[in-house]
Amino acid sequence: MFMEYLPSNILAISYAKNILKVDSRERSRMKRYASRMNEHHIIVFTKKNEGFPNFQQDENLFLYATNANSKLGMVWSALKIGSRITKERRTENWIISSQDPFESSFVGRGIAKRIKAKHHVQIHGDVFNPLSYKESPLQYLRVIYGRFVVKHSSYIRAVSNRIKKSLIALGVKESAVTVLPIQADMSDFINAGESREYSIKDAVRFLYVGRFSREKNISLLIKAFFEAQKTGQAELVLVGDGPEKEQLSKLVSDLGIKDKVYFKGWTDDVSSEMTNSNVFCLSSNHEGWGMVLLEASATGMAVLTTDVGCAGDCVIDGESGKVVPVGDVDAYQAAMEDYIKNHELIYEHGLSARRNAVKFSLSEDEYLDKLVQSYYLK
Repeated sequence: MFMEYLPSNILAISYAKNILKVDSRERSRMKRYASRMNEHHIIVFTKKNEGFPNFQQDENLFLYATNANSKLGMVWSALKIGSRITKERRTENWIISSQDPFESSFVGRGIAKRIKAKHHVQIHGDVFNPLSYKESPLQYLRVIYGRFVVKHSSYIRAVSNRIKKSLIALGVKESAVTVLPIQADMSDFINAGESREYSIKDAVRFLYVGRFSREKNISLLIKAFFEAQKTGQAELVLVGDGPEKEQLSKLVSDLGIKDKVYFKGWTDDVSSEMTNSNVFCLSSNHEGWGMVLLEASATGMAVLTTDVGCAGDCVIDGESGKVVPVGDVDAYQAAMEDYIKNHELIYEHGLSARRNAVKFSLSEDEYLDKLVQSYYLK
């Protein structure tokens, strides 16, 4: 049953520039969100040289580009645009939504306080995890401000129970937080997994898909694999690209396992890579939700992950995969060895993972209802 139109206008502060592109998936998605609201206004941080129109209207979706010359200018421009919109229509009921607890919330809170409106914050990443900011003084300052923001916001939408728990630990009221993962239409991956073959004739194929960046800690994965592959036939496929690629390639070469570790670039056919592999691996130091874990689960892969993102939500240790402590190379190695020695375990965890993934595959209407409801918590 669809939710009725709600009386409030939503004014969102966003970084998502693709919303400003007429034929983009993001624009289509925002139009679907707007269909459940009275009006949906979005201010997007942009620079003047990016060439976006100052204003666009698409039915009841209203889009504004800051078109500033600097990052500070974008913040100032967003404040002015939001203040103008709400001042011209002061008698209307507004909810102000910010995409994160940082710069977008500085703007959102400023507008909300001026018109005495509710401030809604979305948190897509594990931003208060010390591992996400300990090496960046600037990010640490942003986190200090973010902690203040979440304690003084009316509603918060988090993408995982892990993030909700971190917010409660900071002193946020549990009633102020709703958990809604990133939209999960898993049909392509679920369909791809229908033809999965669980029999393993030769090597167990471990797979990673994602950016080659420091926070993904792929070096831990490679080191764990180096030791684990000594216990049986195994190979590791790394799909993606990023700033750490050269360093990771050197590590593989230094360890003498170039014949067992394969680097592949980005692909549009991720589901095929997954159905042709046995165990999906994630060794990140921190994640937001970790959609790729859900996608791998949907294809029927067993999942091995550090305790990040949706681990505990969609990946259950000992049931649909293995969850090990962050940074623990020995535990990661031991988990890989279990899969290499026990192919039946891959089968058991893969079937369970697929069942769990189906539970998270919301229809578009269900997701939109839950998203809009997150703005209206009591």
